[in-house]
Amino acid sequence: MDNPLLILTSVGSEQQAITIAEELIQQELVACVNILPAMRSIYRFKGKIYDDEENLLLIKTTESLFDEVAAVISQMHTYEVPEITGIPIEHCMEEFAGWVNQNVLKRLLEKGEKKVE
Repeated sequence: MDNPLLILTSVGSEQQAITIAEELIQQELVACVNILPAMRSIYRFKGKIYDDEENLLLIKTTESLFDEVAAVISQMHTYEVPEITGIPIEHCMEEFAGWVNQNVLKRLLEKGEKKVE
């Protein structure tokens, strides 16, 4: 079984969040995407300070699919430098890890990963 991974990315609109989430689910790269609306982000980019409203995506997948998920997000994202970070899920219920793996099984098998237990 591949280790679960939580990927975070933020986008500038709810519609973009939905579009990215639906594409990731459609391609069977992720088990679930939570969209948290109306997050306020204050950041510096190219020497200017911004104060924007964004949507945060909490994406559940596996460690071996990070590159594929990041590629889809990068292609669809409107930001010049999108945040795409992966956080290993070190502690979770075994049933949850199994559920994540089952939902991305097709992609894991394409990569030659071991069969999900």
